[in-house]
Amino acid sequence: QMPPSLLPRVPLSLLLTASSSSSSSSIAGCSSAATAWSSQRIRRSQGTLIKRFTSSRAVGIASPTQIKVQFRNGVPTLTVPLPSRREEPCLFPLRPLTENVGILCENMKTEDRGIDFAAVYTNDGIRLSSSSSLEHVLQMKTFRLRINDVLYDVTVEKPYGHVISSDEGLQKMDGLRETVSALHATLCLDEYKEERERRLARALEEAESQLEPMEKEKNRIAMDCDAHANRVMWGLFAVMGVQTGLFARLTWWEYSWDIMEPVTYFSTYLTVIGSAAYYMHTKQSFEYPIAKNRIFTKRFHKKAVLEGFDIDRYMAMVGRVEKLREELKRLRDPLFHHLPIPTLERFEETLLQEPTTTSLDKKQ
Repeated sequence: QMPPSLLPRVPLSLLLTASSSSSSSSIAGCSSAATAWSSQRIRRSQGTLIKRFTSSRAVGIASPTQIKVQFRNGVPTLTVPLPSRREEPCLFPLRPLTENVGILCENMKTEDRGIDFAAVYTNDGIRLSSSSSLEHVLQMKTFRLRINDVLYDVTVEKPYGHVISSDEGLQKMDGLRETVSALHATLCLDEYKEERERRLARALEEAESQLEPMEKEKNRIAMDCDAHANRVMWGLFAVMGVQTGLFARLTWWEYSWDIMEPVTYFSTYLTVIGSAAYYMHTKQSFEYPIAKNRIFTKRFHKKAVLEGFDIDRYMAMVGRVEKLREELKRLRDPLFHHLPIPTLERFEETLLQEPTTTSLDKKQ
């Protein structure tokens, strides 16, 4: 067999022979020989690459090791040798109903920091996603586990596969889940409600104790502001009475009606202009209750700033107390009994997001 170093010289000699000959048959033979040489060299190079790739794969991952999923007290467990602890076996309990492949791999990485890669494969070499349930994996009866560059052939014992292999077994598992859920709700729901009610009662008592001094201070400021608003309204009434008396004096004693009629007309029109100006400034119609509430609100905010009363904190405390009372009322409502805990928690979150309306908001 010719060495590889001499192979490139073959087509050169053939070309020299072909160039010295004038026969067309010699040229055709030379070209066919060159084509055969090229295809043979390509096949040799491809074979070399395939051998190198196969040998690297064989060196990177060792041959699979046999391990089993065993049942201990009815719980499936997987015993895996850890790479960083000199192949020391470690037992991992499997929870088929609540865990998935991602949780199992994370538990292995947490147990041994030397594990950089962990995954579960089918026997055909297809990788299972991290969200795949362990129940589905155990139903396969045999699968592969890869830790770093080590493969393990995992075999599931018969008890689990026998229980869930048939449709009747699946129905039994579904019934068992429903029974466990009902038992959990019966045993834990009342206890959860009692504990939740105690926590809410303590929080309500604490919030009311913090709100009580602020409520007293607010009532004192509100009484002063209400008296101020009443004084302003009585002053407006007095001005209207003085205006009526002045017009009567000028009409029947000082002058005549012919002279005072235009004056009263323009004074009435000025009142209409003042009402329009009030609406343009406040964006509210001029009505006595609305005007009094506006006077009360302006006076309250001004006096609160002068006396150091925190209105925002007071409103937050009032809203908190009302939410706690509403939550206690809902927990004691018979219509909400025997509801699952997640539903009660969703109701609580919805209630906390609802806006509250306080007595101060209504008065303002």
